[in-house]
Amino acid sequence: MTVDPSEQHTLVLTAFPVEADAVLSHTTLDVDPVVIADRRHFYLGSIRGKKVIVAMTGIGLVNATETTETALAHFSSTVGAVVFSGVAGGAGRTGIADVAIPARWTLDNGTTFRPVDAGMLAAAETLSVALESTRRMRHEPLLLVGGDGCSYDNNNGQAFPGIPHGGGVFGCLPRTAPDRSFFYAGNFFQAAWPWLRHGLISNAKVLAAADPAFDATDSETAAAQAVADGHGVPFLGIRGMSDGPGDPLRLPGFPFQFFIYKRVAAVNAARVTAAFLGRWPGA
Repeated sequence: MTVDPSEQHTLVLTAFPVEADAVLSHTTLDVDPVVIADRRHFYLGSIRGKKVIVAMTGIGLVNATETTETALAHFSSTVGAVVFSGVAGGAGRTGIADVAIPARWTLDNGTTFRPVDAGMLAAAETLSVALESTRRMRHEPLLLVGGDGCSYDNNNGQAFPGIPHGGGVFGCLPRTAPDRSFFYAGNFFQAAWPWLRHGLISNAKVLAAADPAFDATDSETAAAQAVADGHGVPFLGIRGMSDGPGDPLRLPGFPFQFFIYKRVAAVNAARVTAAFLGRWPGA
């Protein structure tokens, strides 16, 4: 499949299958939607009338960096903007099932920040989206635009390996991908041994993903933004809260909350992403 260079697309990134499936549920795929570049799978289609390229980066900063670089190199001038849609840890202003669209992101725990695209942020500020709740939740989920987001490296500079048939979190392809294959192994054989040797380390941020200094904490967004900024491409991060305050089950934080609330968080992030694409005039 080739992409018409005269058409501008928004690159919509996700990290793992649950997030990608939530975005693909809003996507009308092209007749021949699959593009493979550097072993990474990209899906062409449209969301709310906007042309998109949907991709799953894999978990972590290294995967997010490499996939964004591959996409912007392969699709070149056809990518007019980048949006990252996924789940995050919340704290302070954000709780479980809320969605945050931070005004700026940091890769170094707040020492430096990169602002998102001002026009995209302004469009996000006009959104009103009905968000999904969970049973016994004591508040209606909120959409919060502005504030800060932070992305951490929990893999000691290594690419986290996707796991063949690894389910909704660790799998190598979206479960609703049009080219889903029983044999596809993603980056597993390239990344597994280096990650086991150098990336499997204790990291306090894994045990305490939510940080009250930030509205959203994750492992990909700021890395993807750094690549987009380097290419001069507008960027926005949209994150639904899978862990943090407001847990009706009172689970002991990450990762317990994450595995219970990842679906509602991904669904809400994808809803906001679709609403944003419908409202935003484009790059």
